[in-house]
Amino acid sequence: MQIFSWLKGLVFGAVCSIVTAFLFMLIGQSWAGGVTSFWGESWLYFSVIIPFAIMFAVLGGYFHHRKDLSNKKLWLISLICAFLVTLYSGTIGAIFGETIVRGGMETINIDDTLVWGTIYAFVLLPLTTPFARLLIGFFYQLIRRSSKTLKT
Repeated sequence: MQIFSWLKGLVFGAVCSIVTAFLFMLIGQSWAGGVTSFWGESWLYFSVIIPFAIMFAVLGGYFHHRKDLSNKKLWLISLICAFLVTLYSGTIGAIFGETIVRGGMETINIDDTLVWGTIYAFVLLPLTTPFARLLIGFFYQLIRRSSKTLKT
């Protein structure tokens, strides 16, 4: 049942986006000198939930039809997904998130957000790819385990 794999991906992506944004905020605030707000900036949650949910929903459908994927293929998928999620959340997602939280686009520097979000997507690949591989590997095992259970 591919629809269940798609729905599992949607839910898994939404949960992972919240946890990832929370950890990112917590680590960033700690490095900056101290945690001032437990949940951090809410625009980050808005910027990552859409790409995470879409990515894992698509991967759920993709993994449903694949019996064995090589480690090399999973790393390539992780690289592509990490880049796309970081690119979206650092550019369009950040603009949408700020617009939702602030109530308008008057205070957003759109040109620089698009430029620096793209730069960050490339520069952060050595950090985001292993994290994406960890999440995608766990999700792949979850999908494989559940499809074996349904078949027996």
